[in-house]
Amino acid sequence: MSRIVAEDGFRGLYAGINGSLIGVASTNFAYFYWYSVVRSFYLKSPAATVPPSTLVELSSGAVAGAIAQICTIPVAVITTRQQTQRKGERKGIAETAREVIDGPDGIFGLWRGLKASLVLVVNPAITYGAYERLKDIFFRGRSSLKPWESFRMVHCQPAASSAT
Repeated sequence: MSRIVAEDGFRGLYAGINGSLIGVASTNFAYFYWYSVVRSFYLKSPAATVPPSTLVELSSGAVAGAIAQICTIPVAVITTRQQTQRKGERKGIAETAREVIDGPDGIFGLWRGLKASLVLVVNPAITYGAYERLKDIFFRGRSSLKPWESFRMVHCQPAASSAT
């Protein structure tokens, strides 16, 4: 940090923040979008005679995470490149993307690190799978919650003994 501040000033600590914000927003949107799609496909399938099991929830989350990574990793690659450029070398998002594409891997350079990222799809799969299980416990019989109810779950009693 001290080297960055010495060479680039305090603003150097925030190099690539625009790309990073776009990356986080697009990754989260893509994950939840694809999770909803995958889960909907499962619920419409003949195998869905009962609510999804924990294994189905985890699998759905992993599939959604993999699709989201494939769609959004180019933003992460560009952001990482921007964050590692020195002050005088920094370029905008489009210029950095062009630099990656013009590199030795061509357009596929935008998906560098995809294999490692696919391993990490387990994290949101576990998080969302746990959320679905807890939702079933705290809000039995409800297929969806209002946003504030999701945050309130921690303070609720299980549905069987709850008056809410």
